[in-house]
Amino acid sequence: MRAHLAGTAPADPVVESTQELLRARRGEDFSRFDGNLAGLAGLPDHAAGTTAVSPTALESYAACPHDYLLRRLLRVEPVEAPEEIITISATDLGSLVHEAMDRLVTEAAERGELPGHGQPWTSSQRARLLELGEQVGARYQAEGRTGHPRLWARQEQWVRTVLDRMLTDDDAWRAKHDAAVVTSELKFGLDGTPPVRVPLPDGRAVLLRGSADKVDRRRDGTLLVADIKTGKKESFKGLDEDPVLGGSKLQLPAYALAARAAHGQAHTPVEALYWFTGRATGRVQLPLTDAVMERYAEALALLVDGIARGLFPQRAPKAADYGYTQCSACNPDCLGHAAVRERWEALRGTAALRAYTALVEPDALDGSAEEDEV
Repeated sequence: MRAHLAGTAPADPVVESTQELLRARRGEDFSRFDGNLAGLAGLPDHAAGTTAVSPTALESYAACPHDYLLRRLLRVEPVEAPEEIITISATDLGSLVHEAMDRLVTEAAERGELPGHGQPWTSSQRARLLELGEQVGARYQAEGRTGHPRLWARQEQWVRTVLDRMLTDDDAWRAKHDAAVVTSELKFGLDGTPPVRVPLPDGRAVLLRGSADKVDRRRDGTLLVADIKTGKKESFKGLDEDPVLGGSKLQLPAYALAARAAHGQAHTPVEALYWFTGRATGRVQLPLTDAVMERYAEALALLVDGIARGLFPQRAPKAADYGYTQCSACNPDCLGHAAVRERWEALRGTAALRAYTALVEPDALDGSAEEDEV
């Protein structure tokens, strides 16, 4: 370092590479050190119609392209020590509820005992759902996913409350709509099932894979497909203004198309809903109008094109991390992501990223975001 500062240091490729990185990250261009992999061979092109992608994967790209690069393409996951897990994660809580409900519906279907139009679940089925919840919870506990036993005891009671309340709510809702249970965990593009094909505005198409949480049918034939949520409602505000919420909500249209393909005809009416079953309850419907599907196709096109073009910037959250890390790709050491957010704000208006920014942070391009931050 002394020789370098004195101007007498010999050429050193490590030093030169480090200087290149520092200069690039201080510059105004969206460089490879910021996640610009444009021109790199082998990146997936999900608009080619040859491979299927899940809506949740595209949602993760919309949230933070760099996190998508690390987790989905490079298969790099944050290291989590089981002994450091204090309480069960929100993701695992949701998975527990989903799995218990799916097993109940599957068992009832196998016995030919699914509730008919407007018919309630039986008392024995209610008891069975609680039993299934206990079985899944015991497996999670054995796998070290539930945290401290005393904290899990409280969460376990919460799970029982949620599961029992789900069937009460489902009874009332299906009675109101004169609906019968059809299936749960409807797979598409998985285990040999055909994917959902979504045409894009330019004539290409995206193939989607996944699993719809629950499908019901009204007596008039209308299909009702629900995405079960155990989390908060706050992140779903604004669906009436933007049906994809900046690319963060992409599941319902895919679920609706999958339900129609599996249990209806080309023009069978389908209604898609988010079903909140945790501390927040109720349903939020997404009308599948032509305008909504057009917006959906435009969002898919933008996201898959960003992946194919190699655009993987770090898009750190606006809010600071408190209690947990929102994006491990932007805050890998859990010490904060302020500098990463500042860099994103400096780059989001560049030519390569303007289309992506217009989807995920449209206010940033008209100046209102800067005014809010000031």
